Amino acid sequence: MKNMNDSNDRRFNSAGEAKEELQTEFNYWGSILTSHSIQIAFAIIAANWAVHGSARVILENCWSIWSMAIVLGFLGLDLLATRLMIWLHYKQILYSEEDVERWNKEYNQAKGKRYWPYTKRIENLGIIFRELKVWAPVLAAILFIISLFFG
Repeated sequence: MKNMNDSNDRRFNSAGEAKEELQTEFNYWGSILTSHSIQIAFAIIAANWAVHGSARVILENCWSIWSMAIVLGFLGLDLLATRLMIWLHYKQILYSEEDVERWNKEYNQAKGKRYWPYTKRIENLGIIFRELKVWAPVLAAILFIISLFFG
């Protein structure tokens, strides 16, 4: 990056440099979302147990049941999604190693393409799983809060 002391200087030397920073920040915030959503899921489970005290009380409160069910479902889906993404990435690695010449040709043809070297399936599943990591814990937390007042 250039020195920002000159008023005519831009923050980035090129559009590619700006895009690289965006990608770095995207990866950073995505990793925070992943770790925080799992921590929040465990916190919701702990909160249900701490507030309601026992399985019997939790099972008598439909809001708490739904809160726990969503969190446990989310944790299970997250585990399966992680395994699926590992498999899809590994499959793409194997594809790249099968024919290095083809891979290099695809690299040269991919200039400006959004997905390459990933597949559309990897990109689309990533979008879906990022949304799941936000909305499942949020919904479970809302249901837990409702369980405090209507249980």
